[in-house]
Amino acid sequence: MKTIILGGFLGSGKTTVLLQLARHITDKPDFPQVVILENEIGEVGVDNQVLEGAALSVENVFSGCICCSGSVDLISAVQSISSLYEPDWLLIEATGMALPSAIKQTLNEVLGIDAAVLAVADASRWSRLIKVSPDFVTEQVASADMVLLTKIDKQDAEELARVAAQVKRFAGNADVWPVCALDPINSRLFDELMEMA
Repeated sequence: MKTIILGGFLGSGKTTVLLQLARHITDKPDFPQVVILENEIGEVGVDNQVLEGAALSVENVFSGCICCSGSVDLISAVQSISSLYEPDWLLIEATGMALPSAIKQTLNEVLGIDAAVLAVADASRWSRLIKVSPDFVTEQVASADMVLLTKIDKQDAEELARVAAQVKRFAGNADVWPVCALDPINSRLFDELMEMA
């Protein structure tokens, strides 16, 4: 079961990216099965209602952030998904407060799953978020295999260039790609990400 973890602060556009990624995978000629694991902090899944409307299998973990207190629930959920669905792909959308690196480490150490991490960074709020929670925001980007810089249409060119340069500095070896919800994400980026999983 190949696995991709999507991380990013609340409102960064993870669900939009997730839907495009899931459709990209399921459109492959061999019709791979995709299951999405949502980590919701509350008791009602909002995103999963959108995702289920897209005819994808969705499971939820409500017990808290799966990168820390809910790691037992994460393991249990992944084992259950593997047993019930036997999917080709598992896409995990972490809560905006999660550290994807911790989720990846848990999956690897306990289940032997080597997941790829896709970070979604909101260009329009990056400067504010980096001031409020610098360590947390940069860790989400630093642990990624690929970073999508979203909402680029909401920035002027000069500010966007400044934000992109800062994100690239924290992203290390990960490629950083500017994207906009007004246009489909280039399928080549998803193909590259799939090869990392």
